[in-house]
Amino acid sequence: MKIVVLGYGRVGSRTVKALLERGHEISLIDKEASRLSRAAQFEGIELILGNGIDVDVQREAGMAEADILLALTPDDNVNLMASQVARKQFQVPRAVARVYEPSHAEATQEDPQLIVVCPTLFAVDLLIEEVDRGLVHIPRDSNAAHPPVVEAQPHETATDEARYIIVAGGGKVGINLARGLLSSGHEVAVIESDPSRAASLSNRLECPVFLGDSSTHDVLELAGAARARVFVAATGSDQDNLIACQLAKKVFGIPQTIARASNPKNELVMASLGVDSTVSSTAIIQQVIERELPTLRIKTMLNLPDGAYQILEYLLDDTAPVIGQAVRDINLPQESNLIAVLRGNQTVVPRGDTRLSQNDLVMALVSKEQEFELRKALLGDKDTVFE
Repeated sequence: MKIVVLGYGRVGSRTVKALLERGHEISLIDKEASRLSRAAQFEGIELILGNGIDVDVQREAGMAEADILLALTPDDNVNLMASQVARKQFQVPRAVARVYEPSHAEATQEDPQLIVVCPTLFAVDLLIEEVDRGLVHIPRDSNAAHPPVVEAQPHETATDEARYIIVAGGGKVGINLARGLLSSGHEVAVIESDPSRAASLSNRLECPVFLGDSSTHDVLELAGAARARVFVAATGSDQDNLIACQLAKKVFGIPQTIARASNPKNELVMASLGVDSTVSSTAIIQQVIERELPTLRIKTMLNLPDGAYQILEYLLDDTAPVIGQAVRDINLPQESNLIAVLRGNQTVVPRGDTRLSQNDLVMALVSKEQEFELRKALLGDKDTVFE
């Protein structure tokens, strides 16, 4: 599959590496020579220096022969324009544009083959799911288990403290998260460190907005952290989010803490340091991109809440060693289980005597630690180099 990738930042670099390991033909466009030089370490990749919205640059990248364009720069407008140029001028079968501003997700809806991926909205949806999940599992009288160190600040409009949520960070994720929670009937307060942004939020949101650093005691105390049920750290700084969550839980006894992780590598670190749940926009984008590439042999369908298990989909091509074997005869890792086999329009519930066939899509539940072993068992040695 020939894929043109525009942008070699955090998302682009991880995507390029994964696609090359899966055997795809990649043309990479970036306007910064320094970023392209980092990609030069890979064999079998074509590097094009230039602006991705330029027709001549796209032509040089072989857009006319490409199967898909992945526009992954940090600039929404570049990604949207580049995708439309590729579709209009070169008739690329599909384009995926990464955007941060939620309103941009509606800009090109008339083209069903231009997929707009908004990590802001995906992150908001996941954060709201984590909030709802946390409220369901938090006992109503949690103060006995988590005694607050400070006295709660009175709040005149509070009617149900079980639904009081503090959101740290008033950027795109934070403001959309606050709006979503307010529309669901939660009582919400937002903490924002930038004075001008805090003033703007006060006019745009029907909830209290506190000015200050959410990772400091006084600001959390002022925001009424001692009576909050959930604390969501949604700033763009992983370190600020971590410290704020630790302070919220250990000092104020907030039962459920949720952190946004800009770098997906920090998700496990945050979890090991006491954060209850994490959401990574970068990881979300990669999963969406995987779903838009029909030839990938391995797709992540779902990451379960505790972060230790995944539901994955494996495509069995003609090289898979398990073709013709009964499930009972396959040496599956202990922490894994085959959930379903999608065979054409038929769904098969795998039993011990179920035999796997070429082109089967096998859905499996597996621990992240043993995914490598499951991949080797189902797909063979050539796919075990994938990370």
